[in-house]
Amino acid sequence: MTSLTSHAPFPLQPLCDRKGRLQEDAIGWSSRPQVDCTLHGHLGRRKRWNHWCITTPDWMLALTLADLDYVGYGAAYFLDLGTGLAVAHTQLRPFALGCQLPDLPLESHAFSHSRLQLRIDEHPGRLRLTAAAPDIGGQPLQVALDIQRPAHLQSVNLVAPLRNGGFHATSRQLGLPTAGSLQLGNRHYDCVPGQSFAALDFGRGVWPLNSYWQRAAFAAAGGIAGNFGSGWLDYSGLSENTLWFGGEAQLLDSPLHIVRSSQAPLAPWRLDSEDDRVALRFIPRQLHRACPKLGPLHANTMQRFGHYDGVLRGPKGERVPVHGALGWLGETHARW
Repeated sequence: MTSLTSHAPFPLQPLCDRKGRLQEDAIGWSSRPQVDCTLHGHLGRRKRWNHWCITTPDWMLALTLADLDYVGYGAAYFLDLGTGLAVAHTQLRPFALGCQLPDLPLESHAFSHSRLQLRIDEHPGRLRLTAAAPDIGGQPLQVALDIQRPAHLQSVNLVAPLRNGGFHATSRQLGLPTAGSLQLGNRHYDCVPGQSFAALDFGRGVWPLNSYWQRAAFAAAGGIAGNFGSGWLDYSGLSENTLWFGGEAQLLDSPLHIVRSSQAPLAPWRLDSEDDRVALRFIPRQLHRACPKLGPLHANTMQRFGHYDGVLRGPKGERVPVHGALGWLGETHARW
């Protein structure tokens, strides 16, 4: 394997000091990555997490690469929106062997195992995502995608303190234009130009042993996107709730409520902000459950894939309709 490369600007603000204490100057929000997320101390409690989600009109793909100090985790999930075909594979590696997760969100990263290979190679203004699994749902999987990073496209970059001395750093990158293809067995799937997008959820920190959070996201043509969450940052008083218009990120100051209409697995959800900037309905098409376990430790995730409809309010208060924007809504209960 060739060396992993970085294209991040320097100097950056350190996330924590040499003893693993959160630096106060790192706390807050920015529209570009500005923090070096190198983790010191807290052996066995450090978390490094990269989650990719690819949405197209015909199919969706979710990939997870995680280094939890004591174990590495790789996962792939594919959904054919036309037929409902869904396949998944997860792989654990002791002490995160073969898991290369960097300290910056714009660096190359990889998960390597004979049964699952995930690799993201960063280049100036773009990246190459490849994945391979010899047996996922009884069929081989090959993925080769070219993902653009337009210079004008902003992101959500947030550092927040958590309880008991913990902390969390994240970079949410949505609406990255994507081209390329995926092969599952004898089925071939292409990205649809102008309607296929990638999203990266980059997370680093010292997280609570017992955690719960919700996260919802979507992207559409024209640089329209949304990222919403609850549960994770309640203690900090900070928020990652953000809208994108023309690629520019607009942080939401008002509380946002994520509510399921009933307990049915594929019941619709409502996402509404108290200032009326967000009024969305999420209609799930498919539910994916994943619960990797290692003794008493686990991460129980339910991720719903579907589409969003409704209305947003733009920077000047204008109505921005959302029709059939592809995205997802997930819930995780973790003890890790």
